[in-house]
Amino acid sequence: MAEAAITPDALTELSSKQRRIDDSFGIASWVAVVGVILAWVLIKVDGEIETAETVTSSSVLSVPLQREHASQSSSIQLGDAAFAAGDIVTPANDNALYYYQQALASDPTNADAKRGMSQVMEFLLNEAEAAIFRSDWELARDTAAKVLALQPNHKHATDLNRRAVRLQRVEKLVDRAVALYAAGRLTLPAEDNAAAVYQEVLKLDPGNAAAKQGLESIVQRTIAHAESSMYAGKVEQANAYLERARAIDPDAPGMSTVEKTRETWTDIQQGLATKENLLAAAEALQADKLTPPAEPNAFALYSKVLSAEPDNAAAKRGLDLVRKGVLEKAQTMLATGNLRAANAHAETAEQVGADGGALNELRDEIAYQQQLLDAQAGRFDSLYPIREMTPIRQSAPAFPRTAPEGATGTVNLHFTVSITGDVRDVEVVNNPEPYFAKAASRAVEKWQFKPVMERGRPIPVRVAVRLVFN
Repeated sequence: MAEAAITPDALTELSSKQRRIDDSFGIASWVAVVGVILAWVLIKVDGEIETAETVTSSSVLSVPLQREHASQSSSIQLGDAAFAAGDIVTPANDNALYYYQQALASDPTNADAKRGMSQVMEFLLNEAEAAIFRSDWELARDTAAKVLALQPNHKHATDLNRRAVRLQRVEKLVDRAVALYAAGRLTLPAEDNAAAVYQEVLKLDPGNAAAKQGLESIVQRTIAHAESSMYAGKVEQANAYLERARAIDPDAPGMSTVEKTRETWTDIQQGLATKENLLAAAEALQADKLTPPAEPNAFALYSKVLSAEPDNAAAKRGLDLVRKGVLEKAQTMLATGNLRAANAHAETAEQVGADGGALNELRDEIAYQQQLLDAQAGRFDSLYPIREMTPIRQSAPAFPRTAPEGATGTVNLHFTVSITGDVRDVEVVNNPEPYFAKAASRAVEKWQFKPVMERGRPIPVRVAVRLVFN
């Protein structure tokens, strides 16, 4: 084999490669690496030297024997040299990974080739980690994919790939949250606001400092909005801001202070509202606008005060006056005979919580007066048996003189006994001879009974009786 000379260009190339080696391995390993590189150069040069014309036959035979014996060793040496030079996976067909795979193809059990493959994978994993550190998500995923191509179930590479995907998603979400924050969309609209996006970031990356800081800023701004709304008298708006801030961080600095301010301000506002409602209720009471449908009405205004201040004495007295007023209206209608209006006011009195005893008395009186009116109109629910009546004056009818001798007859009559016991509205309900009907009616009209009593009151009743002439 001819001896190869190292040219100045080769030295320059070696110097350049050496600087790359120093970055990865340090000065301490320089001598060993140079030896590997020299071997790599000699091997490549040896492959290019043509056989001299003066080589003996025995020398020619020895060349392929030496190459066959050294093929695996050469691949590993080339792989080590490429690795030391930083050519890990590129250029194609001239990189560490390629040469180690060539060696393993010849001998899958070759320990040096396996070692080389391990250091290639370790290098790629470190490169992926470094890419993640630099936020170069595409490179991290591409590098992890190279490892997975070699070992599909590699746990670390799988984790790196997932981390790159997740952190890339986090980066996009943070950018979106920043844009929403800048646009003033802190907590609204729902599902598309800076707070919601930052919270999604923290689900993917619980330690994300940007998301934590963003949420803290949103909470403080929202609390500030709540406070300014309160001082502007917009209590409902202030409450809404506080609820949004509390949903993000119930223990945020300043939250308790603003809530105390809200309570104080609410008390002040409530006191003013109470005074206004009491004044309006008194005016409605004076104007006899006691209940709905009148608007405004005293009942609604006094009730509103009591819903805010259950122990407000003025509102309680006001409601009592409203209830009494409704009962008085019902009694007035009853006195004038307007039973329908009286009954309507009684219903209203029940709705506003009027006294149960007074309301029952009113309804009894309405029912009694209605019963009297029905009796005057001849409306009765049933006939009262004559045997249950207590007579005061009752005589049998005289036999009519105009009746033929030996004539007989039966007369069925209905009549009303009034609340004074008098008989009124006598009616013959069958078809007797006229002389018998006349005689029976005259006799019954003169009868008198004790009034029928119901719940301590006399009531009119309709009575049925049969008189037989014989």
